[in-house]
Amino acid sequence: MTAFLIDEMFPRTTAVLLREKYGHDAIHVSEVGLRAAEDVQVAAAGRAEGQAVVTENVADYAAERDLVLVFVLKRNLPPGGGQSAALAKALDRWAHDQPDPYLGAHWPPM
Repeated sequence: MTAFLIDEMFPRTTAVLLREKYGHDAIHVSEVGLRAAEDVQVAAAGRAEGQAVVTENVADYAAERDLVLVFVLKRNLPPGGGQSAALAKALDRWAHDQPDPYLGAHWPPM
């Protein structure tokens, strides 16, 4: 099962929902001392822990290799309180459709 590292532009509750509702290994950057960390540090943490990094920062992660990147644009998520639930549901669906994701960029359907 895919483990997730959720970047700071997404709510922490996304990781909580992924763990508690969907049973995934998921953590938010704020839970591991990476809030406001450089993207290269977040990528290194995800790589070291075998986690897919979920982010909106396409350009910032473009040079990263040997890492599963899941790109999600916030504008494709519902505004306000529904964002965490929608993102967690989409990531769960993506993880089931991609049980062994290749290294590189992924764009889950929203």
